[in-house]
Amino acid sequence: MLERIPELPGIELELDDYFADFGSRLWQVDATWKLERRQSFREPDVPSWVAWAEGDRERSLALAEEMRAGIAELQRRLDAQGIVQRRVRIVDLPVTDYLAWELNVLRIRAELGERIRVLSSSALAVLEASGRPVPEVIMLGEHIAYQVHYDAGGVVTGAKLVTAPRVTAACLPEVAGLWEQGEDLGAFLARTNVLSSARS
Repeated sequence: MLERIPELPGIELELDDYFADFGSRLWQVDATWKLERRQSFREPDVPSWVAWAEGDRERSLALAEEMRAGIAELQRRLDAQGIVQRRVRIVDLPVTDYLAWELNVLRIRAELGERIRVLSSSALAVLEASGRPVPEVIMLGEHIAYQVHYDAGGVVTGAKLVTAPRVTAACLPEVAGLWEQGEDLGAFLARTNVLSSARS
């Protein structure tokens, strides 16, 4: 069902409306699931990414560490509400320049409590049999799914909100199954040494 989300009906939300809708629904669930498929994005509103894109690795990593306090505060609030965050990050080797940056931020998130696992795109073979990549999807609890939209350059532009029970009921076990197959982010980083390689 994940691969069919782009063609299924939903409520299209502009960026601000998506953020507002997500923010209002997040605190009403007990779990979130995120599937990140694309290998490259652009995050022009994130100073650490901008520094990385400009080639200033040292400054980028320092700015990423400065994000730790805000991530920790959000995680504290999520933990207090009993909300468990799980993320499946598709990573193909060798990593793209974007992923070389994002994995540094995900490492911080994992250290603070987000449950992140890594899979290669080969794990999506059945879902992507048509040749079309699965979309970027965030699920809130069992009944809310967002297909996150990006422009051609990889900048987030909004999302489609899907609440049809037959769709969300089918998507949740698919995302959960991918997460179960995944390798813990910390183990993946230790095994591949991609962060050290990317900084050199």
